[in-house]
Amino acid sequence: MHYLQIIHKLYNLPEDVNHGYDEAEIALLERRLQVQLPASLRQYYLSVGKNKMVNDSFNRLTSLGEIGFSEDDHLVFYEENQAVVLWGIAKADLPAPNPPVYGTYDSARQEWFMDADTTEHFLLSMAWWNGALGGLTHTAFTDLEEDLTPERIAAVTANWQEQPGVSNQLLRFFTNDFEDILVFSTEQNGQVNGVYAGTNRQEKYKAMLHTLQMEWCYRSDRDE
Repeated sequence: MHYLQIIHKLYNLPEDVNHGYDEAEIALLERRLQVQLPASLRQYYLSVGKNKMVNDSFNRLTSLGEIGFSEDDHLVFYEENQAVVLWGIAKADLPAPNPPVYGTYDSARQEWFMDADTTEHFLLSMAWWNGALGGLTHTAFTDLEEDLTPERIAAVTANWQEQPGVSNQLLRFFTNDFEDILVFSTEQNGQVNGVYAGTNRQEKYKAMLHTLQMEWCYRSDRDE
């Protein structure tokens, strides 16, 4: 399944609603920057670029009016929720249709690390991560010691399929039908330090909670 279809399915986006920018807005940006966006990034802005739940519920997709180049020639188009991390594409990679995405904690020092091997993988990982962090209607989170036992972690890996190779961050993604998402945050050694769950479907949410049987630090249904 194409990554944009996966995002539409997870967020249950209406097909008859425009969620993105139009061609004229993209063309204006490209004239301003005197470059063409990679096909994958261009398609994303056109398809879902204006959807706040997908792109601005935690980390943030840069609007077309703000997108620009860093001093060391990276096209910065995504930022961490406190602007601690910026993500961009190297100017030399822009002609590629689906180039890698790099992150930096200090672009002034020109220290960039590869976050994802393709733009599509990066945008999918952000949609999943944003969804689990509140972009989806039904969410839960835990970092409780009693929830992070090998048995509780095994309940995730046994019942949901891991989606490997999407991000180089310390995150692991799990889903079966792309209607829900489970995310492990991990230490450098691979130890799980947090579990995040999200879906836009109430029946899926109830099934997730029933299967996992965790205490949870936070559940959206407790706030209702």
